[in-house]
Amino acid sequence: MVATFSWEWMKRNAGTLWPLLVACVIILGFQAVNPTFLKYEGLVTLVYAMSYFLIAACGLTFVIMMGSFDFSVPSVLKLAALFCVMYIEKLGFWAIPFALLVSTGLGLLNGVLLAYLNVPSFMATLGVSIVVEGIGLYLSKGFLHIMYNERFRALATTFIFGLPSIFYWAMGIWALCTFVALCTPFGRRTYAIGGNLTAARLSGINVERQRVYVFALSGFLAGLSGILYMAQLGGGSMLIGSDMSIPLFASVVAGGTALSGGMGGPHRTLLGVIIITWIQSGMLMLALGRDIQMVIFGLIAVGVAIATMDRKRIRVVK
Repeated sequence: MVATFSWEWMKRNAGTLWPLLVACVIILGFQAVNPTFLKYEGLVTLVYAMSYFLIAACGLTFVIMMGSFDFSVPSVLKLAALFCVMYIEKLGFWAIPFALLVSTGLGLLNGVLLAYLNVPSFMATLGVSIVVEGIGLYLSKGFLHIMYNERFRALATTFIFGLPSIFYWAMGIWALCTFVALCTPFGRRTYAIGGNLTAARLSGINVERQRVYVFALSGFLAGLSGILYMAQLGGGSMLIGSDMSIPLFASVVAGGTALSGGMGGPHRTLLGVIIITWIQSGMLMLALGRDIQMVIFGLIAVGVAIATMDRKRIRVVK
């Protein structure tokens, strides 16, 4: 009886348990290879790498919860960072809302293409991503732009209780996104659309409007992530983070948000981001080449997709 109960409980909670198991194995493995992996300096580096990534991943999580895709997140993130670094001296802190307005507008464009023009989300966001990359490269001429405003940099680099301020931004946004997903009508509508589109329509949900709102949120959080990332680095370029898409999707899915939609959420994405960030840091520690890193991340993305996909609900991508 107890064994049966335990097995049933493990099956019900597999989406949470297996990422925890993977995280423990990764920590123990890298710590065995390099005893300094979990020392303070190493943890601060991990926190820096994880924080901006978590903010962008939270926005992407809502899109995937809805059963859609957003390949434009890395490009929007980099464009927001570039806008800030280029206009911070002219506009001061007004450069921040300007960059957020641009990123949210790009998210709205993605939502409109999907909801009202019926362009599949993967194609719409891929097209927008290419356009954004082109605009960014034209504005920046392909160069890294340096930002010298120390007050702005302090948004991400001020240490509070031994951790950089970008960590507190990330955790606050993650907590807010978790609340929105689990405790508000916005979150329930998003889950409903991802779970069963037809049932969501029949229940009275304005599916088109909700899709636009979700993509706008993804664009906003991508922009905010880019701004804080730029404040952390002290510069912006469209050539930074060119291989960010696969780790972003892998972190969301590794946390337990299924690509088929209707399950998971930001509360699980945190663990997925930690896992992917640790893997990235471990590969850098082992001095693996970028080509090998991309192969590993590709295998991880396929693996977590297979592990979390609900094959009973495979359908046309929304």
